[in-house]
Amino acid sequence: MAKYNKLAGKHVLVIGGSSGIGRGVVEGSIEAGARVTLSGSSAKSAATAVAEVQAAYPTAQVAGVACDLSKDSVEADLEALFIEAKKPQPIDHVVLTAGDALLIADVQDITLEKIRQVARFRMELPLLLGKVTARHLARSNECSLTISTGGIADRPSPGWSMIAYVGAGLTGLARNLAVDLKPVRVNAVEPGFVITGLWGAMGLTAEQLEAQAKAVADKVPTGRAATVEDVAEAYLYLMKDRNATGEIVKTRSGSNLV
Repeated sequence: MAKYNKLAGKHVLVIGGSSGIGRGVVEGSIEAGARVTLSGSSAKSAATAVAEVQAAYPTAQVAGVACDLSKDSVEADLEALFIEAKKPQPIDHVVLTAGDALLIADVQDITLEKIRQVARFRMELPLLLGKVTARHLARSNECSLTISTGGIADRPSPGWSMIAYVGAGLTGLARNLAVDLKPVRVNAVEPGFVITGLWGAMGLTAEQLEAQAKAVADKVPTGRAATVEDVAEAYLYLMKDRNATGEIVKTRSGSNLV
């Protein structure tokens, strides 16, 4: 019996798994032998992602479920997602990477509407996900919930006050949910700069993203900007380590050192 391939035969639900870091977690989980259910914001995005994953991994056990998390019915929608996802097999691990484009604004441009927009995916959703997860996962330290925060939680940057606020809050949420959901383990991953499609959604052109990645590479000790394949490993680790709960795993190219 394998001692270290702890994801083999397990069922991983990746919320936001149709693209970006979530897609990396989907692929990494499949390579580790897990069954995967990924959620997308629409039936089309979920189906497209599943087709692409199956093309790359023909023997993969992967399914897609549509779940629009932008509505006020988010708790009921999460409940429906879990019920559908666990039909073939109980869920062992839940990973949250879903998010909308980061809203960057000068302090004088912050409005109540913008605060609420930022809070939807980075405060309301993670809290309610913790609530729903507790209802559907077995009470075992072999099960886990992993949420996502960001390097801005530790390293301030002009115009990022709203994102830094929720980022720091997510680290506290992961620690407290680890107590509230025990023995289910709850952790968070804090990526630094990662090359993903999120930057395009924020308005960066391919050339601008390339320039930004080069600027990061020239500065950080690793000498390169992180890719999805790099950062996904942190999520895989947290699912496998049954001794890790209430932890924040930071994968940020050594940017904190310079």
